[in-house]
Amino acid sequence: MTMQSIRPTTQEMLMGVARFAELTRCSSGLPDMGLPEGQRTFLNVLGFEQPEGEGAYSPFGSEARAHIRHMKAGFGLSFISAKPGKGVLMHAHDTVETFLCIDGQWRIDWEGPSGVESVMLDRLDFIACPVGVQRRFECVSPAAGQDEALLLGIIQGESPMGVYSPESVKRMREAGTLAA
Repeated sequence: MTMQSIRPTTQEMLMGVARFAELTRCSSGLPDMGLPEGQRTFLNVLGFEQPEGEGAYSPFGSEARAHIRHMKAGFGLSFISAKPGKGVLMHAHDTVETFLCIDGQWRIDWEGPSGVESVMLDRLDFIACPVGVQRRFECVSPAAGQDEALLLGIIQGESPMGVYSPESVKRMREAGTLAA
């Protein structure tokens, strides 16, 4: 098997560099982010196209512009920061979603056969969520001396779709963050 080899310029290679300190923080763009428990910030590194369809949301929202946008990588990558007790409402994706705890402690919940089940992630722990599983994450505690914890989210696809659970939709409609 052969593969064409390319020789990019330094400038072309540097277009693929995202320095954490230069990432733009975005705390809006999804309807649950207006809820007290849904407050979180995306630092979007590598992005993808917005999904099409009513009730379909990009996993990182409509306003978190990716630092690296020129490549079609087959996945999106974003840092997520949140204070304790904050995270995302229950939702599902049409692609695999993975999380790596950078610092602090995070709880990942999912709808199991007997109700909501959970796992705690500590520094450098990882979880992969299958397609279609209703899941959520929440910051439990930040690292010592910090106000927020940091999670790395990686989602498969060029325009993955997220759909909130019926309970989440009800919560957002009652709070007025999602139109009826």
